[in-house]
Amino acid sequence: MPVQQIAFLVWLLFAIIIAAVFGIIGWRSRQKVDVSPARVNRFRILLLVILLVLSVIFWAYTLPKVPYPTEARQPDMVVFVTGKQFNFGIATHPMPTEKEWEEVVNFGEPVVLPRNKLIEFRVTSLDVNHGFSLYDPDHLLIGQVQAMPGYMNRLRYRFTKPGEYTVLCLEYCGNGHHRMRGAFTVQ
Repeated sequence: MPVQQIAFLVWLLFAIIIAAVFGIIGWRSRQKVDVSPARVNRFRILLLVILLVLSVIFWAYTLPKVPYPTEARQPDMVVFVTGKQFNFGIATHPMPTEKEWEEVVNFGEPVVLPRNKLIEFRVTSLDVNHGFSLYDPDHLLIGQVQAMPGYMNRLRYRFTKPGEYTVLCLEYCGNGHHRMRGAFTVQ
């Protein structure tokens, strides 16, 4: 089961629990009950302790699994991406001029990236904003960053699955937006 479906099911479970708690509280509020302040305070403290314990467990479990490497860690490889209507130039060297961009898009060798290495994409644009989005061989979105003129955004990712990866534009950039794509291979 994909991670997105698991996350949705966990969210749905919590939403149902929260709705049930509100429903029970709403139903019980129709009855008059005498409650002592000391009992209410003990219950609040108990809820706070439970919440803190669950938070610590959540953070202890999820924090080591954060997919984003620290900035101090140098990438194993840098890939330069330049967007221009309606294509992406993807190369392992910087593309400072429009002429070099045309050579990479039209005549360049396809980029091949190694598996299990930290890859940093440095993404910019020559004309308008574009959405640089990475799709794995199963066509699942695995990462996205904006390609903006005059600015270099960075996206780091460690590819574990070999195959052909697709790059699509997620920011409407003109009439040919639907054709804007790029590709690279992970071996």
